[in-house]
Amino acid sequence: MNERLRALAKRLAGYQYVLLVAAVGLALMLWPSGGGSGGGDDTGAASSEEARIAGLLTDIEGVGQARVLLSDRGAVVVCAGADSAAVRLRVTQAVRCYTGLGADDIVIFILDQHGG
Repeated sequence: MNERLRALAKRLAGYQYVLLVAAVGLALMLWPSGGGSGGGDDTGAASSEEARIAGLLTDIEGVGQARVLLSDRGAVVVCAGADSAAVRLRVTQAVRCYTGLGADDIVIFILDQHGG
């Protein structure tokens, strides 16, 4: 048995770097990550990011109250000042700069302040 292990170790000695890279790659694939596909609950992080953007938007002149919904494919912004083209442009620019989304992926609606 000892001889067989030595023979196997001798044969694998030429592949030590390949085996090392494969082992490190496997370890990295199994390492838990904070990414979205890890099966964890990312709703806290997403809603925190949405709240952060909404807070920033309310500081922009004319926006008023704002709510934000983000996804991988786009953003929806509902704000009080959305009836102004200038406000919609400023909101689009702010969301685009923060998220990297294109202007076509950002939709802005007027906030219904009557709630009915």
